[in-house]
Amino acid sequence: MKVNSVQKYLLNALVLSVLVVAIVHAEEHRVTPETDLDQLCEKVGAGDSIVLANGTWADAELDFLGLRGTAESPITITAETAGGVVLTGKSEFRVAGNHVVVSGLVFRDCVNVDNVLELRAKVNGALQQCHHCRVTACSFEQSAVVDTPKETTWLAVYGANNRVDHCYFGGKRTRGATIVIWVGEEPENHRLDHNHFGPRPELGQNGGETIRIGSSKDSEFACRTTVENNYFHQCDGEAELISNKSCENVYRHNVFDECRGTLTLRHGHRCVVDGNVFLGNETSRTGGVRIIGQGHRVTNNYFEGLRGDKERAAISLMNGIPDGPLNGYAPIKNALVAHNTLIDCKVSMEFGVGAGKKQSVAPADCRFINNVFSPGKWGLYRVHAEPVGFVWQGNKLQVGREYELDLVKVDRVALRLKRAEDGLMRPTKLSELQSQASVPEEVKYDIDGQARGESVIAGCDEPGTSLGELASPLDTGPKWRRDAAE
Repeated sequence: MKVNSVQKYLLNALVLSVLVVAIVHAEEHRVTPETDLDQLCEKVGAGDSIVLANGTWADAELDFLGLRGTAESPITITAETAGGVVLTGKSEFRVAGNHVVVSGLVFRDCVNVDNVLELRAKVNGALQQCHHCRVTACSFEQSAVVDTPKETTWLAVYGANNRVDHCYFGGKRTRGATIVIWVGEEPENHRLDHNHFGPRPELGQNGGETIRIGSSKDSEFACRTTVENNYFHQCDGEAELISNKSCENVYRHNVFDECRGTLTLRHGHRCVVDGNVFLGNETSRTGGVRIIGQGHRVTNNYFEGLRGDKERAAISLMNGIPDGPLNGYAPIKNALVAHNTLIDCKVSMEFGVGAGKKQSVAPADCRFINNVFSPGKWGLYRVHAEPVGFVWQGNKLQVGREYELDLVKVDRVALRLKRAEDGLMRPTKLSELQSQASVPEEVKYDIDGQARGESVIAGCDEPGTSLGELASPLDTGPKWRRDAAE
């Protein structure tokens, strides 16, 4: 049907009137510690805002239930002023619903609860999760040492299609992962981006992960969560800085700065670790990526100054358990390790970590293609169990000391590297990095997201491109928190 100009005018007027009505009817609901939230939530509609009064809220139990926003008109739960509401003590904050945005809140020294902020709550006796919800510009902090055996998670993510962005997490000393993403039979498709993960002291036991995605029992399910553009600084809680326990997750463009742990693909398969920067600054036990499982891709990453070995090597491949339980070590098979740059790392590659009578399956059928190694005074690799059926193509090794290279195939070249403005070592002469091996089909772009050219260059970045702005404290976490620190 052809629409004439009058019909177009009337249609536009109708759309405008609907928008005006929606704006006029959006309400602001003020909340104090004495507010009856059950009654309040019954009144809240799409586009409304719930505003918490500034102040310190001690031992507050806040349940925001059955909220129904829309993509066009989300419901917001926010502080009167960003950073002006501090929840502390045994405070618990739960949200259930669709299209809800939580912003500007501070969670400080919250202990002796299961979850400080939980994207799930009981509604009429049944658990309801969050979908298409967002936690943004919030701060989770621990400023005091607390002696408690209680395991507490700061942020528990349930449901699907949720986002956690521009938040700060720092100082956690108690047992329990900082963030846990729970996994079910259907992909969750969450996104964690532009968060600042500040120092987390060593816990001395399991349960000190900064991020855990899934659990052993759910590890064969695809979660498809993306963790990108985050900054991690001195996250030393335990060896598994990030504990991946589900399938098909993506970790890209994050910076790990002096973290005594690794991005650990503990359970699950077919995950992608691409375009990340691991900086050890010669700090002991700083690590890179630990691989367990099948079909993982570790590509376009930059590793420098790492001092970890075994489970904390720059690239660590574990031995597996044949037909083992879900909480065991799945054998490594069909991993792709390509176009990474490794500089001055204590152990660039460690094969068959944990090998023994129980963990008897060596890594198999993996491809190492177009990687660049400049280990300096360190050895290039260690072997606990000899890999099976590995493919080595186009890898480059800085000439210098003689390395034992019985298991790996590399071209010895005179690499020329110079510290660039972004702080990373960049090649100044590309001819040494030209590779006769083709670019793997899975690695069409470099660390910047630039398309790789016809001339194949080994390492993480293509010539003529810049790594751009690396994630840092200057562009991650809440802006209000950065402004307050200036």
